[in-house]
Amino acid sequence: MLNAGNERILIIAPHSDDEVLGCGGLIERACGLGNQVKVVIAALGDTTFIHSGMKVTADIRKKELSDALSFLGCEDYEVMFEDKEGILDTIPQKQLVSKIDDILMNFKPSMVFIPYPSFHQDHKALFHACMASLRPQPHQNYKLIAMYEYPLIVWQYPRINNAGELFLDLSEKIEMKVKAMKMHVSQIRESQHLISPESIKKWAEKRGMENGCKYAEKYYILRAQLF
Repeated sequence: MLNAGNERILIIAPHSDDEVLGCGGLIERACGLGNQVKVVIAALGDTTFIHSGMKVTADIRKKELSDALSFLGCEDYEVMFEDKEGILDTIPQKQLVSKIDDILMNFKPSMVFIPYPSFHQDHKALFHACMASLRPQPHQNYKLIAMYEYPLIVWQYPRINNAGELFLDLSEKIEMKVKAMKMHVSQIRESQHLISPESIKKWAEKRGMENGCKYAEKYYILRAQLF
């Protein structure tokens, strides 16, 4: 499905680190094949994280994002709001949708990847805005629209039924994904946490078992078109 050099792939993520958690393998594979990949982060901001007790600035998050994406081969990224982390739901939905509409119009992607919704208010707000922007319209024939995973979707959030499953084999690339995640230094958790480097590997192993390979990323198809 990833044609060498022919795809324009847009990945929209709530926060910096979600792009690696959900699509780290995809970003590396697509860039390695010469496709154009753009990552859009919805919200950054100065934040004090419970897991570390440290205040992390938006500038630190942006540097971590740049390092991780550069390691994966992607240099095209932007941040929609640099002062709205954790409060993306306070932005009028119309404003979010308009921003995403503009990105879609200017980048003209052939494939779009959006977050599977979770309990987090930023994730929910972004998911609903993405669904509004990706509504069927004339002359916007995306080859694929799919959702990527965020490990914390396991916590009692309603599942989206009737979505097709799509897997990316990471058997030879899992260590690269883990290393990219470690570049988001401020986000690293203890080994038992769902988004620790160790758990990322276990999650990929679980998805690999579903697909008959050692490690994998899993995506959920919202719309696909045969050409």
